Amino acid sequence: MTPRIVSLLPSATEIACALGFAGALVGRSHECDFPAGVEALPVCTSPKLDPAGSAAEIHRAVSALVAEGLSVYRVDEELLRELSPTHVLTQVHCEVCAVSLGDVEAALESWTGGRPRIVALASASLDDVFVDFERVAEALGAPGRGRSLATDVRARMSSVE
Repeated sequence: MTPRIVSLLPSATEIACALGFAGALVGRSHECDFPAGVEALPVCTSPKLDPAGSAAEIHRAVSALVAEGLSVYRVDEELLRELSPTHVLTQVHCEVCAVSLGDVEAALESWTGGRPRIVALASASLDDVFVDFERVAEALGAPGRGRSLATDVRARMSSVE
């Protein structure tokens, strides 16, 4: 079965594409804009504040939302359901930087049957990034691709040293 992927994190979108799953992407976050072509995918998230504001205005708005225990982002639950993803890629580190795992879980809470698998990236170090390559690849049914990508990127980094 070909996966149907919604990526709610720019780095996860890049990982999915690097693993050869660009054609399986069916949705993205409002922040995902690379590699070329992903910007044509349906946008499943939006910020709850005006991103065109000044840095001070954005800081105040984010601080107010966080102080109230609210998310900084909206997940379009209706669109997500329409897209029928088999996998949703997200992250667990920062509720201010991107859609959180909690936001995704809340958006899927009312789904019965056929819920997508959530794959949450959790890199805190460069080594963790390589683990995330493998985590995403394994979830998408191509563990060898994850190992290969990690090996290739490590080799490219070594050649730069």
